Amino acid sequence: MQSAQSRVVSRIPLIPDKWLPYIFIGPALIALAAIMAYPMAYSFWLSLHRYDLLSPEKYIGLRNYRRIWVDDQVRNSLKVTLTFAIPVMTINLVLGFALALLIHHKARAKALWRMIFSLPILLTPVVIGLNWRVLLNYDFGIINYYLTQVGFDRQLFISDAGQAMPALILVDSWQTTSFVILVLVAGLAALPEDLFEAARVDGASIMQQIWSITIPLLKPLFLVIILFRSFELLRVFDIVWTLTRGGPGRATETFSFHIYARTFQSWQLGYGAGMSYVLFFISAAVSIVLIKLIGTGSEQDAGGGR
Repeated sequence: MQSAQSRVVSRIPLIPDKWLPYIFIGPALIALAAIMAYPMAYSFWLSLHRYDLLSPEKYIGLRNYRRIWVDDQVRNSLKVTLTFAIPVMTINLVLGFALALLIHHKARAKALWRMIFSLPILLTPVVIGLNWRVLLNYDFGIINYYLTQVGFDRQLFISDAGQAMPALILVDSWQTTSFVILVLVAGLAALPEDLFEAARVDGASIMQQIWSITIPLLKPLFLVIILFRSFELLRVFDIVWTLTRGGPGRATETFSFHIYARTFQSWQLGYGAGMSYVLFFISAAVSIVLIKLIGTGSEQDAGGGR
């Protein structure tokens, strides 16, 4: 009986361990590819056509992409996107790191502070944009009300071309810096304490410890944060739509918002699809570079550990 069972078991093919991950995630990847393949293929096909709902569909090849290259409005939207993304990223990293250090080293009720800083993340950008649009309103906004109470004039925060972008940057930073704080607080808690004790014994100051130990050890985490935030900042739309509507004029018209305007307001569907692919390739290029940097940093850390 036992010999018969052993013969049956021996006939069951054993799956090599290296194939198990692919077998488990394979069905999900196939389903995801099936869902995404047709829309992406159709949108690319659409980008090769002149399709604006006002004239017959016509194949024009890469003419839409050549038009994007020389379009001044596209260049302006890319400039606006960078004008928005770079300050927000800087505020996220600098302020987020500073507050994370403060919570990690000085705060007594760390769990309470983590809960407080997680509150903005729980709100959607649409809700945040609508609320701040009311708060910054010229006529009945509470911020303008308090400005008048202390002797200042009312400000056109979202109606003036010079103030709309700073207002948009500050509102987005108010929400997204919380993500950076929570990630870095977790990273600081995982750092080895013996390195800092050795540095203190050698007479290193707090700033020297931060610059020579904390920041290098957190470099992979910083790169991961930059990866996620850069992808979000390049395609930002919802908070722009709810807060400034891309205005005044084109002062806050980011690339994603410009794609929306061309596609669903001007009904230039083929041209909008082409711009969507340009945004996709820009985001993919940035992501690939950052992923390679993360991988290089991980390999260096592993080599240093050995």
